[in-house]
Amino acid sequence: MSLQLDKVRIKLALVVDDSAMQCKVLSVLLKEEGYRVFTANDGARGVAMYIKYQPDLVLMDINMPIMNGYEAARKIKSLSKENSLCPLIFITSMDTDQAFIESIDAGGDGILVRPFSPEVFKAKIKSIQRISDLYATIKELQREQQADAELAEQLMADVIEARNYALDKIGLLKKPAALFSGDILLTALSPNGNVNALLGDFTGHGLRSSIGAIPLAETFRSMTKKGFSLIEIITQINKQLYHLLPADLFLAAGFVSVSSHDESAYIFNAGLPDTYIYGANGEIKHKIQSCHPPIGVLPNLIPEVSLTVINVLPDDRIILLSDGIVEAHNEAGEMYDFERFEETAKIGVIKQDVSNIVLKSVDEFCQGMPQQDDISLIDLPCGGWEQTFVFNPHHNVEVNELILSESDLLASATWRWELGLTGERLSRVNPVPMVMSQIQEIEGHAEHWQSLFTILTELFVNALDHGVLNLSSELKNSPEGFTEYFTERENRLKNLTSGFIDIQLAYYSLAQGGRLNIQIKDSGTGFNLEEVEKKKEQLKDGKIQLSGRGVEIVEQLCESLFYRENGTLVEASYIWTS
Repeated sequence: MSLQLDKVRIKLALVVDDSAMQCKVLSVLLKEEGYRVFTANDGARGVAMYIKYQPDLVLMDINMPIMNGYEAARKIKSLSKENSLCPLIFITSMDTDQAFIESIDAGGDGILVRPFSPEVFKAKIKSIQRISDLYATIKELQREQQADAELAEQLMADVIEARNYALDKIGLLKKPAALFSGDILLTALSPNGNVNALLGDFTGHGLRSSIGAIPLAETFRSMTKKGFSLIEIITQINKQLYHLLPADLFLAAGFVSVSSHDESAYIFNAGLPDTYIYGANGEIKHKIQSCHPPIGVLPNLIPEVSLTVINVLPDDRIILLSDGIVEAHNEAGEMYDFERFEETAKIGVIKQDVSNIVLKSVDEFCQGMPQQDDISLIDLPCGGWEQTFVFNPHHNVEVNELILSESDLLASATWRWELGLTGERLSRVNPVPMVMSQIQEIEGHAEHWQSLFTILTELFVNALDHGVLNLSSELKNSPEGFTEYFTERENRLKNLTSGFIDIQLAYYSLAQGGRLNIQIKDSGTGFNLEEVEKKKEQLKDGKIQLSGRGVEIVEQLCESLFYRENGTLVEASYIWTS
């Protein structure tokens, strides 16, 4: 253990007076109070010595040659560091109201009129020094608080945005107006390969507006990772923030989920400026306006509001932005506004650098004006994500290389799991995350569950859409039909009162891995299996189809896939090796 002794710092004082006698008298009195004293005989010399020694106290005469006390005081105050207070006391023989007023206007912190006794002088010095010491203490506390705040902000940044997905592909722009930003930018990968993004703008900015950021980020990431749909994530976040935040604090937010294999984007705008979809050449293809109040205002989402579903091309880009960009002001009071943003974003899309080009444009427009609000943007590409999706690495291995001898396959399943949903519960419950949670609780976490999630999602959605809801996939064979399909799907779900889907799982332990048999039965009327085979051939022949691609992926992932009972029952077998 080491012993550390505090060193007592000697305080410095500067006396500026053209009278050598006054300098000497004041120096003696100051030394008796523990000061080390420097002197100057005119204002200009006093300013130079202030710059050199940075004293703790300045005593200033008013009438001096070269530069008078008022002018010298103004220069000294302009040179004072923001984190320190150097008291300046005028020493004068002018006992007038005008002298007092001019002394204060010049930056003086006090005035002593000659003649005065040594006792009065020392009392004045002690009084002004107590104020200076108190100021120094406050500034030290502020420095400590600032250091703590910076550490907290860094920890929040590490917890929240440093864990974002695909930082090398997704353009993020974030420029806080204060140390703590009220804006939050999140990206995450769903097990089925969809990329989810959220741009949120909490009320105001600073520490208070960031209190909901960590629970928001954890909920968004956790639910995305478990495979919940975008609307389920939004619903949960709304409930969470409604109960967590005070009534005057809420979140304007834009949510996006991009599906590469569906070539579609799911968008929900709740209180943000328009969400943009740009084409590769910089043309604006869609503007998605806010359709809902900010998140956390209402206890539940408005039932009539749903996701906007848009067919997108791989070269398209989706841009979310906060109002801090379009409401930025320059010195003339002009707003950056939407028209200027749209033109700048067009250039950014063409150059594939939206975030940096927009930031540079906003900075040049504002001309150094203080930033009034947080500035944030997400630039999300619509294509290329299928390369990041990890398919089952063993789906193309010959089956007889893996298992299927009677000695490997147990006499009965290691475990079984069943779930049946009927009527309106089919419109409210997504069973796939529940299924995956059960599997992971029993068998632990593993990379190959990502492929299983895709299989279960595609099979369940097909059973719901084409079986129970009797929707035709032909609607999705055009970009316009894609939107019509999902609009009709929402309407049928809201009015769903009958029908069922049963899910059965059987797990078999293998010598080098496992096998999961999946059965999903729906209450639909079925479909023509021959037509399905024709669609497969169309895909093989290179004909463009906007529907049916999900089943193609499932076939690649599964060891076997069969439709029975006129298509109302699907059986799939998924195998993996350890």
